[in-house]
Formats: sequence, C-alpha cells, structure tokens
Amino acid sequence: MQLKRRCKCGCGKQVTRPGNKWIYGHNTKRAGKSCNWYKHGWRYHKLYTVWINMKSRCYNVNSTHYENYGGRGIKVFIRWRHSPKAFCSWAMSHGWKEGLEIDRKNNDGNYHPDNCRFVTRSVNQKNTRPYQNNTSGYLGVHFNKKNKKYIAKLYIKGKSIYLGSFNTAEEAAQAIKEYKNA
Repeated sequence: MQLKRRCKCGCGKQVTRPGNKWIYGHNTKRAGKSCNWYKHGWRYHKLYTVWINMKSRCYNVNSTHYENYGGRGIKVFIRWRHSPKAFCSWAMSHGWKEGLEIDRKNNDGNYHPDNCRFVTRSVNQKNTRPYQNNTSGYLGVHFNKKNKKYIAKLYIKGKSIYLGSFNTAEEAAQAIKEYKNA
C-alpha cells in the first residue's frame, strides 16, 4: 500500500499526493508544479503582489512590517486570505488601477472590503497613525519645549510644510485638518 499525504497550498487548494513528502510552501517553484496553484490565474498580475504583501504584513512574523500590522492584531478578511482570486476580483471592481495602493480607511481596522480602498501614494501617506513617541496624540503635531507651543507640520512628497505654532494640541490639529481639506 502506497502512503498518501494530504497537503494544502498557500492558495487554499487541498491535494492528496502519493508518498510521504510534503508539498512545499506557496512561494516555491515546486509548489507551482505539484499543486497547480497557478490555476487561479492571478500569479503574474500586479495585484497578486499586493495580496502577498498584505498577507505577509499581517501573518509573517519575519516581515519587517509585521510589528505595525499583525503585531497590532490587524488581520486579512478570511475570503481574501485564502484566495487571491477573491481579493483580485474585489480590487478590480472597486477602483484598483495600476499605480494605486491599498489603504485601510481606519488604520486600526482589518483588511476588509468595508475598510479598504485604493488611493495614490500621497493620500496613503496622509492616512497614518501618530508615531509611538508622539505625546500630543495628533499626527503632525508635536510640542516644542523651547517656546512651549504645539507645532503643526506636515510632510508631503518629501517636503516639510510648517503650519504654525499653537497654544494647544487641538488648535494645531485643527490647522492640519483645515490644510488637508483645502
């Protein structure tokens, strides 16, 4: 009697193969030959890379970005996590074009159809959370100890934009909000 092993590819496909060897992971050439994960048809599409990177940020503890995504509890919508076809189909019908990036409207929310959109890099960079050492609680606002004022400053396309100094963090945050809405 020949041994059989049930394996699951990274794309979600389950196969039974003869022998006692595992089918290697989703990102190896052998996986493509042994379990036909190319069948979903998205392997060479630019959205496939978006899908791979999104999953890596959330589930690969060795990813340089894991700390800011998976380490904070951010997850990928289950249908997207197991199917590049489901993610890519959703993206194509929700505004993806070459040159756009995936963005989560709520930075503390998961990658989910209700929380994701496709935007330009500059819009994506504006939608970030404050740095951990930010004591004001507002993005782009920091306290200047020398003049005892809150400074409102933005960085857009590599350029620093000084919006002024204010008595309260709320005033500085309001200046940033008005600048962004103008």
